[in-house]
Amino acid sequence: MTDKEVTIEELDDTVKQANEQLDLMEWKLDGVGKEIVAPLAHQDVCIVNLLKSVSEVRSDYQQLRRELIEVQALQRELSTRLRTQLRLVHGKFARLRQRIAAASPPR
Repeated sequence: MTDKEVTIEELDDTVKQANEQLDLMEWKLDGVGKEIVAPLAHQDVCIVNLLKSVSEVRSDYQQLRRELIEVQALQRELSTRLRTQLRLVHGKFARLRQRIAAASPPR
């Protein structure tokens, strides 16, 4: 497997993890929304649970930010590698064109 393929796989894995984190955050926020409309009799319990949920969401958000930063770094690395490979291909193409021109009999 080439470096590019490994990088693409790592990028895909990181994006999948980020999507899973977003789904988890959505689920937790839905739970928070349900707790907010809970009856007043359970207000203290709801507040504690709400604080826990907010803390978990904040933690998940920070983890997601780290993963997105990693994805962006992988994208930059992949772009750099692709640009390098493109320059190499252009150089080889130019050299081949020169060889063909030099080997062709003049018309």
